[in-house]
Formats: sequence, C-alpha cells, structure tokens
Amino acid sequence: MSKRLIIGLPVLLLAACADTSDRYRDTHHLELPPELPIEHTHTQPAVAADDLSPQAARTSPLENLVDFKDDGEKPLLTLKTRPDRAWEMVVVALKISNIEVLDKNREENRIQVRYDPDTNGREPRVLDVFFNDDYAETDYTIRLKEDVLGIAVNVALSKPEQLEYGEDGSPNLLRLLHKTIDEKIIHRERNQSEE
Repeated sequence: MSKRLIIGLPVLLLAACADTSDRYRDTHHLELPPELPIEHTHTQPAVAADDLSPQAARTSPLENLVDFKDDGEKPLLTLKTRPDRAWEMVVVALKISNIEVLDKNREENRIQVRYDPDTNGREPRVLDVFFNDDYAETDYTIRLKEDVLGIAVNVALSKPEQLEYGEDGSPNLLRLLHKTIDEKIIHRERNQSEE
C-alpha cells in the first residue's frame, strides 16, 4: 500500500499540473510597464522624409560620434561614445591601418604601437626609403581618457629621447586614426556604395 502511495502521489500531482488550458496565456490582466521617455545625451539631426538629396542619403547614424579639430600642429580627436566602444574603434582602426600593436592595456586605456609616419599605415615602398624618409619608425603610446565631451584620444612618443631626427609623428598618427575611423568604420556603407 505504501509503495502505491509513494508512486501514485507524484503521478497524481503531475496529472493535476498537466492542465493545458489557456489560463496562463491570457495576459490582458497583467500590468504593463510604464512608458519612459528616452533621453539621448547626443542629439542627432533628424532627416526629413521628403529630403531625398544625395547628402541626406549618405549620412550615417554614427555621424556625430567623432569630433576632430586640427590646427595644423596638434590635432584633437574625441570619440563621443562609451569607453569600451571607443577602445574597440581605436583597436579596429589600428588593425585596418596595418599599424603594428606592441602592447595593449585595457585597464590603463593604453595602446603601444610601432609606426612610421612616412608610410602612413601602408606597406613601405622601395622609393620611400630614399625619397620620403622624414621620420623614423618609432614607438607611440595611444591613451584614451574620459573627458566631458567624450573619450579623448591622445598620441605621444613612447621614448622621445631615442629619436634620430627629432621629428614627432604623433600628429600624423592621430590624423590617420581619425581618417580610418571616419572613412572605414563610421562611413563604411557610404564608401562601399561609391565603389
């Protein structure tokens, strides 16, 4: 008798729970979550539906992520996004530009690279060695720092005392990073459609 009770009781419980009515599918009586306003910290201009100009078609939703100011001497690059996304954008831009990454430290937001400003990220050609050798290949440190406007990208020589010519190519590296992020990451759809 006790064996039948031990086996029969769980079977009865399972049979009672096997009710397949739609009582759990009816959700009309459940409370809906409140509608919260979506606040964007970086507003983007709205494109009117009747504006079908080529410029309107070429705008990217990521258009306002990059702020670049260049006075000819010291350019400033600011990425208006989260720190982890800015880190990924810089790492991808370095990879696309064929710049050798020596060390990455995510905790310190520091990337150490080897860069020759004469090649501007492309493979050096034989004639470049003779006619276009203004800078020496050296190590640069890229730092990402949180700022009021976003993530500031700074480039500096790792060991300035070891330069042969005394020429600092860090502005060229920052310009190359901006160009790569702008053309190959943010506006890649536009550039692919133009090809």
